[in-house]
Amino acid sequence: MRERRALLADMLRGLRDHEDALLDALHQDLGKPEAEARLTEFFPTRKEIAFMRKHLGDWMRPERRPTPIQLLGTRSEIANQPKGVVLVIAPWNFPLLLTMKPVIAALAAGNRVMVKPPEQAPATSEVMAEWMQASLPADRVQVLLGGPEEAAHLTTLPFDHIFFTGGTVTGRKVIRAAAEHLTPLTLELGGKSPAIIDGTMDPDLVAGRVGWAKTLNAGQVCIAPDYLLIKDTAVEDLVAALVRRWNGWFGEDKSTSDSYGRVVNEDQFDRLVETLEDAISQGATVVHGGQHHRESLFMEPTILTGVTPDMRVMQEEVFGPLLPVLTWSDPLEVPGMVADVKDHPLSLYLFSADRKRVRQWLAATRSGTVGIGETVVQIANPDLPFGGVQASGAGRSNGRASFDEFSNRRSVLRKRLPLTAVPLSFPPFGPAKEALAKWISRHL
Repeated sequence: MRERRALLADMLRGLRDHEDALLDALHQDLGKPEAEARLTEFFPTRKEIAFMRKHLGDWMRPERRPTPIQLLGTRSEIANQPKGVVLVIAPWNFPLLLTMKPVIAALAAGNRVMVKPPEQAPATSEVMAEWMQASLPADRVQVLLGGPEEAAHLTTLPFDHIFFTGGTVTGRKVIRAAAEHLTPLTLELGGKSPAIIDGTMDPDLVAGRVGWAKTLNAGQVCIAPDYLLIKDTAVEDLVAALVRRWNGWFGEDKSTSDSYGRVVNEDQFDRLVETLEDAISQGATVVHGGQHHRESLFMEPTILTGVTPDMRVMQEEVFGPLLPVLTWSDPLEVPGMVADVKDHPLSLYLFSADRKRVRQWLAATRSGTVGIGETVVQIANPDLPFGGVQASGAGRSNGRASFDEFSNRRSVLRKRLPLTAVPLSFPPFGPAKEALAKWISRHL
């Protein structure tokens, strides 16, 4: 335990030593304002290290389990053992946080780690590589900078665990590659996370939560609301409230705001523009936004109405500041609309003052996580496991769940007393044992 805690302390010192360089790199790669970078990248990374160090002793201790009467004379426990050498493949949208969180957990669990930072955030990846190489022993952590080819090659190697965060298409490739060695996986993928709004809550409050999540990191957040499902009579008020929020935060001309980020690169920018143009060509209406400038990778927060499920904006995860709106009139329609969009979402957001309706929607839908009256911040509680379901992901991370994910939770049964009940099952089976077996099978 002492060695693991020391590694985490070295990571924390390295984070502080490289703070300025990381802030500059995050702005260079994603246009992140300093305050946003501190609150959504630095702060949760530092808290994750502190949380792991605080609880590491308890988590490493064997966990006692009850002993059933048929195993009288034994003791049962679970011992957490490092899995071995693990691979972490990180995404570009929160390159610091989503690279380092699994690395922190893997080291806390006693593993050795190979890290593949995101090539789409090159400046941040280079600083992180320098930080890890300066702060951590080479026999504990190795960093490989490179592109998709290097990442694909790594997934074919016989690691003891792979932790991948990224898109569903790439996630399927990782699964196929890992299957060759039956390598266990943690997949955090994403998908189309809806925000369901019935108009029973203050539209300004709802707009604050939804509008913030959709413009955080220019909408490049895997658990941001991907689309809105709004009661038809509540659309006008909510759209007006969203516009007021965005104008209040970023001004009328969002491209001049120092508080609004940028799309990560030209490929992602072009994809978003094509998605927007596809929706417009098929009859969608831009009711707010729509401005974009390729030279600065700026895309304005954009609300689309008249959207249909067959449009590209509803067929693919948006992962940007486009916000399509679908409407409903009957609350019973909503679960079916969520199911019809595509796969089970990583997150689901419910905005309703009707508790019974919220319970009904929860029971009739599936998702990896849920926010009721809030967006995105469910990931900020280290005591809440985070992850997806089916196409939105597999496995769980965050706090204790991450430690367990990188551990072989080995079941151990110890004989404690000279006499136990086990010999009762030894042959030969005469009339007495048969009678006892019959009694046990019926009454114990």
